[in-house]
Amino acid sequence: MITVQEALSRGTNAISQCKISATPLLDASLLLCKSTGLRREELYTRSQKSIPTEVYETYYSLIERRCESEPVAYLLGEREFFRRSFKISPAVLVPRSDTETLVGAALERLPLSRPAKILDLCCGSGCIGITLALEREGVDLTLSDVSSEALEVARENNRALLGGRARLLEGNLFAPLEGEKFSLIVTNPPYLTDSWYNECSAEVKREPSLALLGGEEDGLSLIREIIREAPRFLEDGGSLLIECDWRQHQVVLDLLEERGFKELGSYSDLAPLWRVVGGTYRV
Repeated sequence: MITVQEALSRGTNAISQCKISATPLLDASLLLCKSTGLRREELYTRSQKSIPTEVYETYYSLIERRCESEPVAYLLGEREFFRRSFKISPAVLVPRSDTETLVGAALERLPLSRPAKILDLCCGSGCIGITLALEREGVDLTLSDVSSEALEVARENNRALLGGRARLLEGNLFAPLEGEKFSLIVTNPPYLTDSWYNECSAEVKREPSLALLGGEEDGLSLIREIIREAPRFLEDGGSLLIECDWRQHQVVLDLLEERGFKELGSYSDLAPLWRVVGGTYRV
């Protein structure tokens, strides 16, 4: 049998040689923890512990999949977002720290004086809307996505983190929401152009293209439709917040202004690059 230390060393070396990760030791550590049930600190305090052959084989199969550019988060089946662990699968985007900017912007805009009715449009794993419902009391949350597979992941997170109290709807953008009004709509829709997508790493291309490619030459096909339709689904004084690429930031701001949104705002990520834009709609 092989020791924890030897397994970690072999996994780290394999990932390093594949040149698909800037953090081979971290990747190998996380995969070894998943396979053995050890905590990360135990990889060092129990480094001479022997690993059963079948456990090592399971671990090394994950290392091989990592070397084929499969995201660590998919291999683990979870990802941390806003200090909480969310279940994920290849049916949804891997939650990113950049998207926490959208949560921060939403918390700034949420009314404190009354309960908020929130729509997380193109919800994927549901991490944005669920986080808002956990950060602010009295939230009436709807999670919506066109992908039934993505909604299954969101449903798991809804059960695990919210006790199942969010409502889930399947359909294209606002199609399943006719006649409804929300105080806040948040969305991280597909917005990559074809050329940007082609330049992405093999790892990013393992994520669902449906959730990445925005259509049209500028990647803004869905964002244009969202901005055009959103006022019908907003309460008077309700807000729309959209994640986009920094290169699209000004165009999206202009689209919001043209549609009659006021109190326009831009929010930067940690880079810092413009990541989120939004506005308020008043009748």
